[in-house]
Amino acid sequence: MVVAEASILSSIISGTLNLVGNKLAPLIFKEYSSIAGVKKDLQELHGLVEEINCWLETAGDKAMGTGPSFSWLNRLKDVSYDVQDLVDEFYLEAEERESDGDGIKNIVSTYLSKPKAFMFQFKAAHKIKAIKKRFAAIVKQRTEFNAIADSLYPVRHMSRTNVEMPSLPNADIASVIGRDQEKHKIISKLVKTDDPQIIKILSIIGLGGSGKTTMANLIFKDDNIQKYFDVTHWVHVSQEFDVAKLLQKLFEDIVRKKSECYPLQEMTKTISDKLTGKRFLLVLDDVWTDDRILWGEFMVHLKCGVLPGSCILLTTRSRRVAEVVESAYLFDLPFLSEYHSWQVFEQTFGMAVKGLDTEFLEVGKQIVNKCGGMPLAIKVLAAALHDKKHLEEWQAMRDNNLLDVEGKEHRVFACLRLSYINMPSHLKQCFTVCSLFPKGYRIDKEKLIDQWIALDVITLTDGVNYLEHIGNKCFDSLVQLCFLQDVDGTFGEVKCRMHDLVHDLARSILGDEISLVVPKERTTSTKSYRYFSLNGEQSRNHPPKNLYGKARAIYIANGNNFVFDKALKNAKHLRSMTVELAGTTVPTAILQIKSLRYIHISYLGCEALPEVISDIWRLQALHVTHSNLLELPESIGKLHKLKTLNLAWCRNLKRLPDSIGDCHMISSIDLTGCMRLTTLPNSIGKNRNLRLLRLGFTSIERLPHGVTVGTAPGTLALSLWNDSRR
Repeated sequence: MVVAEASILSSIISGTLNLVGNKLAPLIFKEYSSIAGVKKDLQELHGLVEEINCWLETAGDKAMGTGPSFSWLNRLKDVSYDVQDLVDEFYLEAEERESDGDGIKNIVSTYLSKPKAFMFQFKAAHKIKAIKKRFAAIVKQRTEFNAIADSLYPVRHMSRTNVEMPSLPNADIASVIGRDQEKHKIISKLVKTDDPQIIKILSIIGLGGSGKTTMANLIFKDDNIQKYFDVTHWVHVSQEFDVAKLLQKLFEDIVRKKSECYPLQEMTKTISDKLTGKRFLLVLDDVWTDDRILWGEFMVHLKCGVLPGSCILLTTRSRRVAEVVESAYLFDLPFLSEYHSWQVFEQTFGMAVKGLDTEFLEVGKQIVNKCGGMPLAIKVLAAALHDKKHLEEWQAMRDNNLLDVEGKEHRVFACLRLSYINMPSHLKQCFTVCSLFPKGYRIDKEKLIDQWIALDVITLTDGVNYLEHIGNKCFDSLVQLCFLQDVDGTFGEVKCRMHDLVHDLARSILGDEISLVVPKERTTSTKSYRYFSLNGEQSRNHPPKNLYGKARAIYIANGNNFVFDKALKNAKHLRSMTVELAGTTVPTAILQIKSLRYIHISYLGCEALPEVISDIWRLQALHVTHSNLLELPESIGKLHKLKTLNLAWCRNLKRLPDSIGDCHMISSIDLTGCMRLTTLPNSIGKNRNLRLLRLGFTSIERLPHGVTVGTAPGTLALSLWNDSRR
């Protein structure tokens, strides 16, 4: 397992150095570098970064090991992050100087007139020299590690270009193979009419990755179930069993609205009213609690007035949970047989399996047998093998000692790790960004891609002009590899989920780089935090100074309870900020962060955004959704780097400012659900890069002069979603 952790660590370092190398090359040729007197230093730093990264990718697992070599990798990771931070600072300074006035003349005059500029030059040169010294020591020592692990399997590392994954079939279909008997048995119990209970509970029990949720979903969508029950609802529970939050989730599933605007008493009354006189099916997915009292408190809200025959279908990893809730029927989900396991592999791998030589098929079956009949393990390894054309690669996967762990669930996690290790390098960083979101979260595809772009984890390739296209390919690849699942789309929005075990993997990869709480005081460990994923209860502490000094992305589930203080003042590397349930005002601390490229704020109570938001001149994506905005500030036109503007379901929005035409890089505007919006400004015709305009559920009847809709690539696509269900 240490080897796997070291391999994962190596891929993190390689990905970081890859990003640094991509940014250093153009930075060297900026006029600012010459004037600041650090061009030569940057060139030498770029050479060192390229040399170490090239060696890391070539050496592969020979750079791995235990003891000293593992600590060496940790030191290398620290250096790689330091150089990334330095390049970030230099880029920010260079872009700010170049945007202040008349290009190169302005930079020269700045250096002649501002002592602060000289101070930055001095500090930058000093930092570059210090990092060069640390890198040089690593280059000198690297030969000690070249012969460490000859016995380890050889990983064929992908090139640094964004490799497009081969097309795979819909992976979700594979999970239901071999489950027909169990499915029909559970359905027969659900529709059985002679049970005495008012609400009958059935539990599906199985290990993580065994297909419990897929089985429940298959049953949930079955025609017989939909006909028998008057209403059906689905709530993802996960490890925290909070009765109030469960009721909020059920309320949202019933009324299709967010719950934060409603008191708990009103929500429980609505739930009771909607279920009274109905025969319902409620799926509670992934239940962990075995607390009888909490379960009883939840059930009180479901029993009033419901028709006999109502059911709860519960999925859990624990038989104890199923017994505590007094399940009428318990179904232990069996492991797949060898025959069905191979069918899952074939269906995930696709038609290409028919063209495999006998040697490949034999090794493939040996790999499948190591998965122990666990569908998730089989799927991720089949997907990982799909683009491997050499028999040695298949044999290396089979012989990897990761798969020799004891216990079925540990083996699933080992398969996930092995699939991650063999993942193309550019996808690894895209994947870890997904760990920002809580378990069970519905991840929005477009917002996720916008964050990838903001965090520099995807770059352009030859022949591709739009980062969004690269992002789409990366998203599809993660779906094909089964690291993202349950993809569906409504109102033009595509959303997905991560399996809980996959989410655990993503969090484990980031390790001490992600914090789930706001610590009360700054410690040695807090200095390494680069990502924050916080909910309301974890956000009430007053954050210590400089807590966010190295932060790249922050996700806040409940901004209404969040305490910012002055800690964000030093968040000079922060690229992405998500604040859900934002409350009545935009926290001014957020608007002071000039490095931000991505902002997502939802359920904002105020009617106008502060003018100061236009000073975040690096901003590329602005999502303000489900909010009470009446208009945007006229100064929004100062955001010359803005590419995405999403104001979906700001129902009271009356107008867009004329200055929107000055956002020359804007490519996507989403006004879905802006019901009071009747016209668009004529200036929008100046946005020649506009490729997507969503106007569903608005009152707009015509487009301004100069706005032309087309179907050819590179022309404007108009999306008009109108559906009474919203």
